[in-house]
Amino acid sequence: NRLNEEQRALVDNLVQKDEIALRFNTNFFLNGDSKSPENSGIFSSAVGTLLVMLVCMAVSVPVGVAAAIYLEEFAPQNLFTHFIEVCINNLASIPSILFGLLGLGVFINLFGMPRSSALVGGLTLAIMSLPIIIVSTKAALKSVDINMKNAAYALGMTKVQMVKGIMLPLAMPMILTGSILTLAGAIGETAPLMIIGMIAFIPDVASSVLDATSVLPAQIYSWSAMPERAFLERTAAGIIVLLGLLVV
Repeated sequence: NRLNEEQRALVDNLVQKDEIALRFNTNFFLNGDSKSPENSGIFSSAVGTLLVMLVCMAVSVPVGVAAAIYLEEFAPQNLFTHFIEVCINNLASIPSILFGLLGLGVFINLFGMPRSSALVGGLTLAIMSLPIIIVSTKAALKSVDINMKNAAYALGMTKVQMVKGIMLPLAMPMILTGSILTLAGAIGETAPLMIIGMIAFIPDVASSVLDATSVLPAQIYSWSAMPERAFLERTAAGIIVLLGLLVV
C-alpha cells in the first residue's frame, strides 16, 4: 500500500468534504519534460517523435521502394546482385543498436550534424528501416501474377511502362502495409536513439528538425529510471499513449 493509516484517513476526510475530484490531466499532454513529476508531460517528446518519423518516412519509403523495384525488375541477375540481396536480408535482422552506432559515427562525427536532433534520429531510423522496406516491397512485387506482366509485354509496353502501370498499382497495398508496419516498429525504437543522444533531458519543444529533441520511447525510459515514485504514473501513461499510436 502506498498510503499509511493516517494518510488514508486524511484522504477519506477530503473525499467526504468533496475537496478531491477526478479531472482529466491536460498538463500531461500540454507540458514538456520536467524534473518534477506533477509538471512533466509528453508534448515536447511527442513533437520530437513526429519530426523524427517524418524524416524517417521521407527518406526510407521512397528510397526503399525504388531500390526494391530496381533489384526486382531492372538489376542484372548476376553474382553481384545476389550478394547485394543477401546483404540486405542480413541487415534486416541485425540489432538496432548497431544502427545507432552507425548514426553516431556517420551523421554526428563525420558530417557534424546536431546531436540529439530529429534529423539525425530520423536518418538513423531510416537506415534501420530501409532493409525491411526493401525486402517487403520485393515480396509485394513478386506476388504480382506473371501473366499480368506477360500480357503487358504482349501489348507492347516497355518495362518501365509495365512497372508503372501494372506492377506498382497491383502491389501497392502490400507495399503500403509493409512500409506502415516498418515505420510503426521504428516509432518504438529506443536503443539507436539513445546512442545519438536523444535520451537527454530536453524540456523545450523542437521548432525544426535541427533542434535537439527527445522521443516518446526515450522519454518513457527516462521516467522509468527516476527515483521518485510519482514518475511511475507518468511512465504508465506514456506507455499507454505510445501503444495507442502503434495501434492507430
